[in-house]
Amino acid sequence: MELYEAINKRKTTREFLDTEVDFDTIKRILEAGNKAPTWDHNRNWKFIILRTDEEKEYAFSEAKAIADKFNADKYLNMPRPYPITLGQKMYGYAMPKQYTMLKEAPYVIIPLFRAKELNGEYVSKLNPLATIWCVIENIFLAATAEGLSCSMRIPLNKEHDIVKKKLKVPPTYMIPVFIGIGYANPEEPQLEQHQPDIDKQIHFGKWK
Repeated sequence: MELYEAINKRKTTREFLDTEVDFDTIKRILEAGNKAPTWDHNRNWKFIILRTDEEKEYAFSEAKAIADKFNADKYLNMPRPYPITLGQKMYGYAMPKQYTMLKEAPYVIIPLFRAKELNGEYVSKLNPLATIWCVIENIFLAATAEGLSCSMRIPLNKEHDIVKKKLKVPPTYMIPVFIGIGYANPEEPQLEQHQPDIDKQIHFGKWK
């Protein structure tokens, strides 16, 4: 698949088909992740892969509790002093699926980057986090090129430490995201997305 075609086809999937994915394909996707730029030139990233229902149920009990507690009807229909936004519609759709979009994926990839904690004092101190997200974007695009699709959940608050402890991740590593990967259900509803105007995003020389 040509690069721009993969970029344009990539989308977040929250419903997967019950179709097996060859593990050699997963390895190719992770190898693509390893081609990302790295701030320290060491590429000392790691990947935990969950395959069985038992592994995913154990790891994502917190995500399940959060999703089960969310009342989508109440959120989407609550009184607002303005029309509901595209972002709010997507939030109302996505939140109840935060567990099932991982549980039902044939594989869950958990990338790990070396850092004991995040330090946002200066932008440069976030280099470990920035470069793991380059890895993640490569994974998304490689999966698309393979005809697969990905879900994405960023661990919420204490969820990061809960999953890290359950999966026995060393204290020197952090988890940026949980990625479900598999064949997308073509019947999944597609909500409207905001389409930015690139000409309005560009500023030459300075902001104004």
